[in-house]
Amino acid sequence: MGGDFHEGCEFIPEVFAELAKVKMPYGIYGVLGNNDYEVCYEQGIKEMERYGMAVLEHKVDTIYKGKDYILVSGIRNPFDLKKNGISPTLSLNPDDFVLLLTHTPDYAEDVSIRNTDLVLAGHTHGGQVRILGYAPIIPSKYGQRFLTGLKYTTSGYPIIITNGLGTSQVNMRLSSPSEIVIIKLLRP
Repeated sequence: MGGDFHEGCEFIPEVFAELAKVKMPYGIYGVLGNNDYEVCYEQGIKEMERYGMAVLEHKVDTIYKGKDYILVSGIRNPFDLKKNGISPTLSLNPDDFVLLLTHTPDYAEDVSIRNTDLVLAGHTHGGQVRILGYAPIIPSKYGQRFLTGLKYTTSGYPIIITNGLGTSQVNMRLSSPSEIVIIKLLRP
């Protein structure tokens, strides 16, 4: 899960109670978004942990399936590069398959994410409101480049940016539908 679970504190318990109903065979992993850091940070963490969701704030976890495994790494507050500008993937084995969860796609462009195989991000809401495919307001310094879908960083790392489920500021979407993206990883 890519963060921005709430704007304000009112519905935090209900949000995570509903998210916990989604049963995932290998667990639920998440990072926090800018809205989660702005208010009720501790309450959000507490609710995630209450439901057994792994909060990956500059942490790495291993998901096993039989003898095979992948590493899942998450970024803590990707907007504070002074504190969090060193990716936890740098110390990982380049032979392992590594998923990197970050709230904003900009992080994958702004810092070295060596040893990462696939980045998952959100934050942009797919533009939330698009007119003829163009999003007039997008919360990325890279503009339309990391708006939505599969993109590549300058260093060639694949990054999937989802529209997510919610909205920001104004509860409205136009030509940028809410989405849940299902990714199936296959061994070559």
